[in-house]
Amino acid sequence: MSKNIFYFHGFASSADSTKAVVFNDFIKEKFPNIYLHIPNIDNSIEKSFIQLEKLVGKNKGDKLFIGSSLGGFYATYFAEKLGSKAVLINPASNPYLGMEMYLGKNTNYSTNEEFYLTKKDLEILELNNVSKVNSPDNYLVLIETGDDVIPFKYTLDFYSGCNFRIVNGGSHSFDSFKEELEIISKFMEL
Repeated sequence: MSKNIFYFHGFASSADSTKAVVFNDFIKEKFPNIYLHIPNIDNSIEKSFIQLEKLVGKNKGDKLFIGSSLGGFYATYFAEKLGSKAVLINPASNPYLGMEMYLGKNTNYSTNEEFYLTKKDLEILELNNVSKVNSPDNYLVLIETGDDVIPFKYTLDFYSGCNFRIVNGGSHSFDSFKEELEIISKFMEL
């Protein structure tokens, strides 16, 4: 059976983000039989759910997820929905609460595209929110304690019982990502 991995980048980012490129190169080199999907997630939260549901739904076989920041929220959403494994990198949990500061005009870091985050976007995040994980063994949560966007203690509490890899220092970008690739591949049983 074919194995699919879906990599979801963070808010206002793209498939060309540093971690996405590093992960793509790693999978191509070490696991050429894996189908890796790295979509450019729509900046609109409403459109992003439609886009990702369609992408995940049309691919057959095993489905694994990896996501960074808001992408970690999407990865959690699909892992819970499908009973799949997920690797989360400094993940956003309950993002409808923390993203109010981005309401209004934003700029995508990778594409320079301007877009607006609306109250409806936050409502959609709340509607699709995972309030707690049901199968903690399905998760590997990578945290750098220097994350200045999402406090790591909040992530530890939310994902209590999951598998953790905690690195002192770093940032929200998870600076030590390359060093974790083997651990990620073992966890995903590639």
